[in-house]
Amino acid sequence: MNEYKVTVRNGSTLILSDIIKAEDEREVLGTLLISSELFNQPFTDIRILER
Repeated sequence: MNEYKVTVRNGSTLILSDIIKAEDEREVLGTLLISSELFNQPFTDIRILER
């Protein structure tokens, strides 16, 4: 498992900033898209950086 720093923004508004443990970036993205924080919320930018 790796740790990934994740930030999600809608324009200049920060929606989510979190550390997620996952096998790879695809798993992180899947976790983000089904999480309640992002469900039915618009966003413009997702950044996933390995720690």
